[in-house]
Amino acid sequence: MQPMVISMPATALLAVAVVIVVAQLVGALAERCGQPRVIGEIVGGILLGPSLLGVLAPGLENTLFAAPVRSQLHLLGQLGLVLFMFLVGVELNPRLLQGRIPLASRITAVGVLLPLTLGVLLARVLERWQPSLIPGEGRLDTALFLGTAMAITAFPVLARILRERDLLRRPVGALALSAAAIDDVVGWSLLAAVVAYSRSGSLQGALPPLLGTALWAVVLLWATRPLRRTLERRHHRHRPMGSLLQTTLFSGALLSAVVTELLGVHAIFGAFLWGLAMPRDDSLHHWLELRLEAVVLRLLLPLFFAISGLGTNLGSLDRPDLWFAAALVLLVAVTGKFTGTWAMARLSGVEPREAHALGWLMNTRGLTELVVLNVGLELGVISTELFTMGVLMALITTAMTGPLLSRLGYGRLQATPGSL
Repeated sequence: MQPMVISMPATALLAVAVVIVVAQLVGALAERCGQPRVIGEIVGGILLGPSLLGVLAPGLENTLFAAPVRSQLHLLGQLGLVLFMFLVGVELNPRLLQGRIPLASRITAVGVLLPLTLGVLLARVLERWQPSLIPGEGRLDTALFLGTAMAITAFPVLARILRERDLLRRPVGALALSAAAIDDVVGWSLLAAVVAYSRSGSLQGALPPLLGTALWAVVLLWATRPLRRTLERRHHRHRPMGSLLQTTLFSGALLSAVVTELLGVHAIFGAFLWGLAMPRDDSLHHWLELRLEAVVLRLLLPLFFAISGLGTNLGSLDRPDLWFAAALVLLVAVTGKFTGTWAMARLSGVEPREAHALGWLMNTRGLTELVVLNVGLELGVISTELFTMGVLMALITTAMTGPLLSRLGYGRLQATPGSL
């Protein structure tokens, strides 16, 4: 009897099933431990990669996640990422900033500038001390990328942490959400600039993609006005959204992603801009979450985590100096984000306890950091080892937020299903 041979499509389907099951199990375990679900899903992706499965059963990992299978998982993961960025854009609401723009802007400015500066300096230190972590020699895009990775905050994760702890209606929660919204826009803009610079190789070459993306944003705001009016009318009248309107909504996000990719920035920015162009309607956002949760949050994003996990190899940090470098990355990330946010909050008159809570909230990275790191790895501006250090930093900075908030008296009420 000949041994059974599993075809490549069947192997890919099996890999998808394994990824989903592991992501849900570890994600549920993270929620039971009082952590955001995204922590467990990222850890699940790491467990399926060379860090654990590759050590315990290298043959199984090589078969289950062979190169052709990885390419299919990568495509599905990118689809999930684009739709997720669309949701992030929809979730950003300018009403959050009403009456808080001056204070939130000051806090965000220092909370971005300090970690950005420290990240650039860290890149220069690593370039001299651990040159294997920095591809090329003296690359400005690597330094700017590392600075951006240090400066960014995970708006979706922060929003769900605030919701779980009933802080959205309290001053500290409203201020944190406002600052995170500004931080999100600034962070993605910085990343767009770094991507454009990295792909073009010069400051002059980065200008056309950035100007093209800005022009595309203006075009979207003008061209989607009829769509926005239609969506608002339907939701105000409690009318169901037809299949044609749903198709327009989701295909528009994909087409916008294609446009920004062709412009030389990245597909995720197009989806984000399409989400920003949608009406600021809570019911619309709730409807989108209900429609996309099962497919995006439960199926496609775990595949993105799995691809990230396959690129995360804890075994590559096989020397004490590399672990020291990982600790330095974490120290710079926490020090820059927390200190910048806390110091400006205190200088602006925010009470000590609220300033501390604000600093730890803005230090949350989560899925957003993973997106940034994957973009850097895809561009070749960071090494696999530095990618692994960044993933560890994202996990730790997100995991530490909840316990630190509880110590400050902002306790968790209950888990929120589907939280990121």
